[in-house]
Amino acid sequence: MKKIFVLLAILVLVGCSKQEEKPLPPLKKIEFPEGLVGLYSGRLPCDNCKVRMVKMSLGEDSSAVVYETVVLADTVMHTDTLTGTFSADSNKVVVDLSKNNAKWSFNRGSFGNLEYLTSAGTVYEDQDGMKADLVRIYAKPIVKKDSSNVEKDTANAL
Repeated sequence: MKKIFVLLAILVLVGCSKQEEKPLPPLKKIEFPEGLVGLYSGRLPCDNCKVRMVKMSLGEDSSAVVYETVVLADTVMHTDTLTGTFSADSNKVVVDLSKNNAKWSFNRGSFGNLEYLTSAGTVYEDQDGMKADLVRIYAKPIVKKDSSNVEKDTANAL
C-alpha cells in the first residue's frame, strides 16, 4: 500500500512539474485609415427633442451627407437628409450644412472620432459628463458587381 501511495505521489509531482511557457506570437498592428473621409455615427445634443441620432458621411470631394433622426416625443420621429460640405485643419472639422441653416464644429478625437464643439469652442458635455461625439465606423468596403461586371465601391454609401 505504501508503494502505491509513493508511486501516486511521484506521478502527481511529475505531472504537476512546471512547463515552459512559449512566448505569444506578435500581434498585428492595428492601422486606422488616415484622413477624415468615411462614415460616422452617434448622438448630438438636442434642445427641443429627446434624442438626435446622426449618421454622417464625409466624401473625398469635401461633401457631407447627414442622415438625422430626431425623436420629439415617445412616438413622434422625424428623419431628414442634410447635404453640405466640410473643411478641416489639423484639429478642427467644420461641417457646413448651409441649405439647412446648420453649421457644426468638431474636434478630432482619439481613434478618429469627432467631438462636437459648443459655440464657445469647448467640447460639449451633457449633465452626466458624457461627450457628444460621432464615432468613426471602420468597415471593409463592400464591393458589388452590377450586370456589366463592373465593380462598384459602396463603402461610402449609407
